Formats: sequence, C-alpha cells, structure tokens
Amino acid sequence: MAESVPRLLPAQQATLDVIRMPASQRPVYPQRFAADLRDRASDTLAPMVGAARALDSRGLWVSKRDLAGVFGCEARYLADSDAPFEWSVPAARGTVLHKAVELTAHRRFTPADAVDAAVERLIDDDANLGGFLAAATEGERADLVANCVALLTRFDETFPPMLRSWRPAAEIRARAQLCGGAFVLNGKYDLALGSPAPLDVPDGNQRAGKVIIDLKTGSRSPTDPEDLRFYALVETLSIGVPPLGVGSFYVAEGRIEHEAVTADVLDSALRRTIDGIGRLIALRQGIQRPRRVPGPPCRWCPISAGCEPGQAWLSDPDD
Repeated sequence: MAESVPRLLPAQQATLDVIRMPASQRPVYPQRFAADLRDRASDTLAPMVGAARALDSRGLWVSKRDLAGVFGCEARYLADSDAPFEWSVPAARGTVLHKAVELTAHRRFTPADAVDAAVERLIDDDANLGGFLAAATEGERADLVANCVALLTRFDETFPPMLRSWRPAAEIRARAQLCGGAFVLNGKYDLALGSPAPLDVPDGNQRAGKVIIDLKTGSRSPTDPEDLRFYALVETLSIGVPPLGVGSFYVAEGRIEHEAVTADVLDSALRRTIDGIGRLIALRQGIQRPRRVPGPPCRWCPISAGCEPGQAWLSDPDD
C-alpha cells in the first residue's frame, strides 16, 4: 500500500519544495564518474603520501573540522586539537537531538518521548556520551531534555514528516580512502533521505537521488556550505554516485539552505580538500607557523588570553 502524504504546514512544505526533485529531473552520471574523480585525487595527493605516512602510519584522517581549522585560525585549531574533549550539556544537545530525530523517522513519538528514548539509548549504547548522561546531575539532565524537546518540537513543525519510502537514516558514518589508505576522508551525516539508482541501460549510468542534511542547533557558520560539499565528495568517492543535494537545516529558524550537487561543486570540494590536506601536513610537521585569524570564535578560544590579534579583536567595541 502506498504511503499517504500528510497535509503539511507552510514551513514543512517550503522545506519539502527545496529538497524534492522529480526523478525525471535528477542528474545522471556516467559509471566511471566517481572513479575518475578518485584517480584525479590520488594523482594529486601522491607526492604527499610519504609525509602523511610519517605523521601516522595508519593514514592521515581528514574531517570537515580539520579542513575548517586549517582554512581558519590555525592556532586555535591546534589548541582545540591538543585539548582533551569533555562533554557538556551544550555539546551533548546536538547528539541527543540527532538520535531523537532518528527515532521519530521510524516510529511516531511525541517530542518528549523521543528525547527520553534517545537519552536512554545513548546511555546504553554510547560508552563515552552515555557515561556523561548517566552521571549528569538532575538539573543538567532536565536542562538538556528541555532544550532538546523544544528543538525537536520546532523540527517537527518545520521539517516534513519523513516517509519510509524516503529511506531516512541518521548519524551515518562515511569514509573514503585515497592512495591506498594514506588519506582517509571521514564524515558523519546527521540525516540522509533517498537513494541513488542504477539505470536500466547498457552503459551503466547512475541517477543521483540522495539528499544529505546537517541539522544545526546553533548559529550559522561561514564554513557550513563547504562542510556539506566535503560530505558530497566523501559520499561520491565512497559509494560511486554523487548525492542529489546537500543542505543545512537550521532548527531554530526552521529553514534549510540547500545546494544541488553538480560536477563543478565536487570539483571545488576536491580542490579545497587537497589544498587543505597540504596545509594540514605542513601544520602538523611544524614547518610553518600557525596563522592567527581573529573573529567571533576568539570569545571561547582556549588560547585567547595570550593571543595578541585575539585580544585586539575582543577589545574593539565595534566587534
């Protein structure tokens, strides 16, 4: 039996209109498209293999955070990388919300029930975050749950209900190895809808069909579009077919910023990734002094107290 499409609120319809595209209009890629992209990446990265292996014999792992770090304030990136990560209520909020969204994609829950179930699942299944949640005070846990219930309620009112035929999936880990594993592009998508499809033709062309979405519980970042293009690149290299589109859904705004994935988008993502890998290697080898780029992140940077450009930015009343 076909699924009935529920009547949608205006914000839900607006989101659906952005991410939906009729199958007949979805781009088709030749069978070797991803293989050619991989070959280009491997050929360009080949001179860096020795340096990557010297830094880590298991391969140099590269994430969207690494790329954002080397294209932003490198000093802050290194400081954040050296500092041990500690869970907090704000840090846990996104993960709990993502788990709650995953649960609601497969079963109808009220927001409060979904968040409670998400917290219980994470305590049982995630030794790291689960330990923090289990040890949290009553006040911390109440604050976390209240925040996530509010965000999930907002999500439910502005994002269209996910039908099973959309094949919704949350918290998807994806990796692409290059140069025999010397480089590992690593990503985790908050939400994915749809799937690619092979065409019934002799040349083996593939039709794009998946939309990758990042759920944003905080404010916008200038790197959000580039983060998603990196995900599109990882997806293409890992499964062999580009996604149909990528988007950041800003939960508080109830709005999605979407971009259709094209060959040009993937080419841009590949060039940025290769450039970023070169910068990352040079930074970790210590052959270049890390750049200091002042801006809003100075407010929570762990080294801002001893950073001249950061202190100048923080003391400027216009900023």
